[in-house]
Amino acid sequence: MSTTETPRSEYVGKVFNWMAELIEIQGGSMHVGYWTGPDDHSPMLEAINRCTDLVVSQLRLGPRDRLLDIGCGVGVPAIRAAHMYDADVVGIANSEWQVEEAQLRVKQHGVRAHVTIEFGDANALKYPDASFDAVLAFQSLQHAEDRSRWLDEMFRVLRPGGQVVIVDFYARTPLTDEDRQILLAQGMEPPLPSDELRATIAASGFVIGDVIDGSENVRRSYPAYFDRLDRIRDDLSATLGDKVAMQEQAMRRMLPIYQHKIGFQIISADKPE
Repeated sequence: MSTTETPRSEYVGKVFNWMAELIEIQGGSMHVGYWTGPDDHSPMLEAINRCTDLVVSQLRLGPRDRLLDIGCGVGVPAIRAAHMYDADVVGIANSEWQVEEAQLRVKQHGVRAHVTIEFGDANALKYPDASFDAVLAFQSLQHAEDRSRWLDEMFRVLRPGGQVVIVDFYARTPLTDEDRQILLAQGMEPPLPSDELRATIAASGFVIGDVIDGSENVRRSYPAYFDRLDRIRDDLSATLGDKVAMQEQAMRRMLPIYQHKIGFQIISADKPE
């Protein structure tokens, strides 16, 4: 599958469709773990849960407030937001497998009245202007070929005074052409430097507020991924076969770039009243 032959958003969706049950390596989540410091010896899955709660806790939501979760994966943050705030959440993903899996998880967690999962394209959101109280983009902006277009759409559907929380990676050191090609092959756009990322968010009209730099807190995620894979390899291979080795090969090329050259931020911003 070539990125030159397939529209970028469709290509990313196909990558996630192919990965499918491989998210078991991360305990069924789609993001990094967060450790509080060198003395935190939490297992990776607990660190991933902590990251989910940290990000969701940045949202300003009350009961029945509406949240749009762009790139919702299999619905873990959306479900957590429904539990924490009694909020109504719409999650969108561009992977058919993720949408189906997220819908199952919503049902299993008893929040069908609060959480709706839909297939959607962040380049052209189908929702009316000012129809959400908050927007979340949890490690999804990294898949945007045109970040400004995504951000403009987030701004449009957010009500005046509403909040966006963006969890994204940034380039700490310059990436090589080889680094960029490795990331693109896995559906990741090469990250921007931190100041350029914030400027891009502000250019869509957002006023940036709190910023949490968790680069050191998440760095352990990358070696922990392979430790976890080693522990469950036999179980995964019994059902997924050669996909496990193929995924490992791809991750061994990509994750060292994240570990050594890329940082991690949680950015909260507001749409002016």
